[in-house]
Formats: sequence, structure tokens, C-alpha cells
Amino acid sequence: MKKTNFASLVSLALSSQAFAATDIQADEIVVTTNRIHESIQNISANVQVITREDIREINSNSIPQILSQLGGLKISGTSLGQFNLGSTVDIGSYGEAASSNTVILINGQRITPIDSSGPAWEMIPVESIERIEITKGGAGVQYGNGATGGSINIVTNENSQNINRVSASYGSFNTETLNALLQSKFNDTLFKVAANTEHTNGWRENSAATAYMANARVTQFFGENSVYLDVSGSHRFSQSPGGVVGLVGQGNTQAAKFNNVGSFFEGENYGATLGGIMQLASNVLLETDLAYKTANLTYEENYNGINNTYTRWSLTFSPRLKMDFNRFGNLITGYDFSHAYGRDNKLSNAALIDNSIYAMYRFPIMNNLDWDAGFRHQVEEVTANDQPLNNIPTGRKTTNANAWDTSLNYKLSQTEKVYVKFNQSFRFPNIDEFWGLDSQWNRVFKGAVLTPQNDRTYQVGGDFLAGSTKITASVYHTDTSNQIRYDSFADANINDPYSIERKGLYLSTTSPIGENLTVYTNSNLQDVSYADGPNKGQSVPMAPHLLINARLNYKIDENWSLGTVINYIGNQYYAGAQDLFNNKGDPTDPYSVAYKINNLFNKIPSYTLADIYASYKANRWDARITVKNLANSHYATYGGMGFVTHPGGGGDWSYFYYPSDPRSVFASMSYNF
Repeated sequence: MKKTNFASLVSLALSSQAFAATDIQADEIVVTTNRIHESIQNISANVQVITREDIREINSNSIPQILSQLGGLKISGTSLGQFNLGSTVDIGSYGEAASSNTVILINGQRITPIDSSGPAWEMIPVESIERIEITKGGAGVQYGNGATGGSINIVTNENSQNINRVSASYGSFNTETLNALLQSKFNDTLFKVAANTEHTNGWRENSAATAYMANARVTQFFGENSVYLDVSGSHRFSQSPGGVVGLVGQGNTQAAKFNNVGSFFEGENYGATLGGIMQLASNVLLETDLAYKTANLTYEENYNGINNTYTRWSLTFSPRLKMDFNRFGNLITGYDFSHAYGRDNKLSNAALIDNSIYAMYRFPIMNNLDWDAGFRHQVEEVTANDQPLNNIPTGRKTTNANAWDTSLNYKLSQTEKVYVKFNQSFRFPNIDEFWGLDSQWNRVFKGAVLTPQNDRTYQVGGDFLAGSTKITASVYHTDTSNQIRYDSFADANINDPYSIERKGLYLSTTSPIGENLTVYTNSNLQDVSYADGPNKGQSVPMAPHLLINARLNYKIDENWSLGTVINYIGNQYYAGAQDLFNNKGDPTDPYSVAYKINNLFNKIPSYTLADIYASYKANRWDARITVKNLANSHYATYGGMGFVTHPGGGGDWSYFYYPSDPRSVFASMSYNF
């Protein structure tokens, strides 16, 4: 029931301003998908933009919920609660390894941790978000390691206007939040301070959570040039109720598992980033960032008094150049350096040193047709130790990987385009994927310095208008080889010896109906299955065939608005199911693991969630009320198959799942001054 977890540094960096835009019209949507300010019409990718106004309408208190309700993305986790603190976001249906195949960024700087856990969502106050850019499809050239499924770039408000906003909310399970954002410019200096606190008693036993953070940034402008310093810190305490033994719906869903009572996670994250922009020539711009982050994490397992503590730090340096050649296109080239280190209280440690260079070139073949190409080469040095006192590393290896893409982008109009793209992305193993469990359930280094995973994606898509409806769609096919995943039978992380095919259709629409009603949809029809081996044709666990997201927003007048959000997630195999068909004993022997598993093989049931909300705006005040999970659906975003410990000792192979919260009600108020 418990996956190996050598937790490590939780990265944080509130990053740089991007390159200045060129040839962008005032009414065009501008994104930073290519690590520069660029019109979305020039991006050969499926890019969805979630605006600040969208976020405020649904009255969300967590970024994962925003990504689910406004982006139609699948989120899952073992202890979500009202703040979704432990959640992972999945683009491309990578299941258990979703957090390692989707890069999460703030202003272009990654916060995806170097272990297999999810990001520290508590580091990002919702009030400070200006927009969120979701890129569906490999982004290995832009961001390197782990951008195999896509990227999510959270852009905070860094313009020069004065912003002063405070908000508070209260709701079910004694859930409360306080947020503040203060931003002012004096002469050529911009100051920004953001802070938030959040607490919930939780619905389940042993599921309370508290988190708070603070961020300060100062930017000094020198004409077209600027330099900034950004510092952040956060603290999180969240109890761990554990899973419920059995299939979804069985057992006592509110009770904590017996050996999780009293268990918790506690973490502190700190970081500082220094960066700037310099115009070297009329057509050459330099941007650079230097960041240091550190984390102190504690995992307390009350059963048997197990206490694991971890210390992590990382240093990153990222200079970039943009060169504009006018009618001959533009070139972005850069260098990324990262040195990360982690150690636990048992003296096991690992260090990762990454060096990569990349280049992206856009060439206008004709007025409306562009050719885009890019390449990245990344080298990673790994050193891992179980007992470092003798200064002899248990494992050492240097690996490298390449990412590339090429595409054609044809602009049908100022708001419509069609593109065809072929690209390759990669991911290196995380720091905790070097370890596994021995026969006594002790964590040991197993020499699993794995081969980089490789993903190649073909994609055809575009943005279109059908009457007043805006459509963003793409058809994709990804071939994954050497996928890095956890093998529950081997208690180790492996390179899957068999290839996986991911193919499907992304479809998003925005349809104004009359003057007051707007309908938004996001859907993903997909098939994720093994292409060869004993599981050929079998669906990959935690990969539903269908995801549907719909939102209706009705503006009654200038002050009042109503809305609803509906999410449907199709059924999916439990985590670990790819091991179930392998030769794990005699499938005809009722006492064998293979027999038990094959005769209890089930799926996590599909579920539908509906939220409703109402908002009222008057002058500088905003008031909102939200009902989540209106139908009180009983569901789980995550479940698995593994060895489950029983009271009194011993254990057995069984299904388990993590129930999600029932119906809840929240009210919030914000004031702008």
C-alpha cells in the first residue's frame, strides 16, 4: 500500500519577466510557452489560457482545483482534502508517474520537485495569479527533463499597476483561508508582497491541514532593462489518514487506516531568485535567473514510531538570449544548469548535476506560414549513497538525452491557425527512484540508476471559429519507451521493458449564447495501452478513456452571476495493474498472488462532480458562495493494488483507495483598494 518515497527538495522560484514581445497586436493573446512573450498564434501547440477572471468566478481555494475545473485536467492524490495539498496533475495520462511527466512552473521557472511527489501548491497564493498557460503535448525543448506530457506555467501579476487586494473564505470542515496581495510602484521601483494562510479540520479522521506562505519581490527598472530579487517561504503541516482497504466504496471512508493514526507530513520551503533583463542590442535581449532553494521535510509514521526527515537544496542558473532577425525569423538559445542534493536522517543521499543547452528557431516561410524547430541536449551526473561515511558512492552514472521538435504553423486569420508537429521529450529518474524496499521493508539503494524515458509525439491541431464558438483541438499519438515507473511486486522503480502508446483527441470550446450566458468545455478522448509484451493492448492503470469538463456562466446583470462546473472522469484500472498480468505465481492456484489478483481484477469507478457558484460584485467588494460536490458523490481519484499491513502484524495483497471529500459549502469575500 505504501510506495517508496525518498522525498526530496521541493523547488520554488518566482521567476523572471519574459522577453519583450515583438509584432504583437493589442487584441492578441500573449503567452510565454516558448520562454518569451509571444502571440499564441505563433505557437505550434495546443495552448489553453486560464484568466484571472475565470479563476475568480469559480471561487477556488487551490490551484489543482482550478486546473481541474477550468482546464479539464485530471488531478489525483492520496490526501487531497479541501486544499489538494498532495495532489498531482496529469497531462497525457501518465498515471502514477504523472507528477514526473508534467512540468509545473511559476513565470517560466520550474517548481516541480526532483522526487516523485507533487509540487508544493501552498507556495502559490491564488490571489497573485494573472493567468495559467497549459501546454498539452511534449515541451522537452523548452523545459527539458520531465516535460513529456506537457507544461503548466503559472504567471503572476508582474505589471506596473498598483494592486491591493485582500480576501477571506470559510466553509465546511472548519475550512478557512486568508489572502493578501499588495503591489505598488514608486518611480522606477516595483514592490510586491503576497501572503496567505489556510486551515481545515478535514473530513476524514486524521486529515487536518494548515499551511501558510509569504513572498516578496522588488524590481528595479532601468529604461528597457530591469533587475529583480524574489524571496519566498512556506510552512505546511498536513495529517495523513492513509487509504481504505478494499475496492472503492468499501470500508469506513472517514476512518484513518489503523497504522496512519497520528501520521503527518511537515515541510518548510525557502528560496531566493535574482534575475534581470538587458537589451544588448536593438535586436538582442538577454534574460538570466540565478536561484537557490532549500527544504526541510518530515514524514511521521506513527505506527512503530517511524520518523523520516529530509533536507534538500538546489542551485539553478538559466541565461537566455533572444535574437530577432526580422523577416528571417527569431532565435532563442540558452543554457540551463542545476545542482540538487538531498539527504535523509539515515544518511542516505543523492546528488544530481544537470547541464543542458537548447535553441528554438522560428522562420517565416511566407506571410501566414511559419516553420519552427528546436533542439536540447541535457547531461545528468548522478551520485547516490546508502552509507556515505566511507566516502564510496553506492552508485554513480552519467546519462544524457536529447529533445527536439519541428512543426509547421499556418495562420488562417488573426485568431485561427492550424499546425502539424513532431517532437521528442525525455525524463530522467527522480532522486527517490534510486531506492526500493528489501525483504524487511527497509529502504535500500538497489542500483536503479535508470535509463532516461523517451517520448515521441505526433500532433495535428489548431484554433478555429465556428460561428461565435472558439474551438481549440488537437489529435495526438505518443510512443513511450523505457517508461520509468514503480513496480509494486519488485518494490523498486524500473524501466518498463515494453512500449506504451498514447493516442487521443483534446477538444476545448468557448461558446457565448446570447449576451449573458457562456458555455465552456474541455474533453479528452484517449486510449493509453501497451504496444507489445504480455500486456499488449491492455490499458495502462490510472488512464481513463474519457474526461469531460463543462462550465456554464450566466451573468444576470453587472453585479450578479451564477455558474456551474461539471467534471466527468471515466473508469480506470487501479495503480499497479500493469504488474497483475505478469507471471506472479500460478494463476490457477487459489493460494497464489496471481490467482487472487486476476480473479479480483477491477476498475476504479467513473465519477461525475458538479459544483455550483454565485457571485456578487459591488464597487470594490466581491462576495461568492460555492457548493462543491453538489450530488454528494462518493468517489476516489486514486486507488491501487499492493501489500497491505493488517492490525496485529502481517499483511496481504489487496486493493486500497483514498476517498475524496463529500458535499461542502464555502463563502468568500474580497476587497480591492
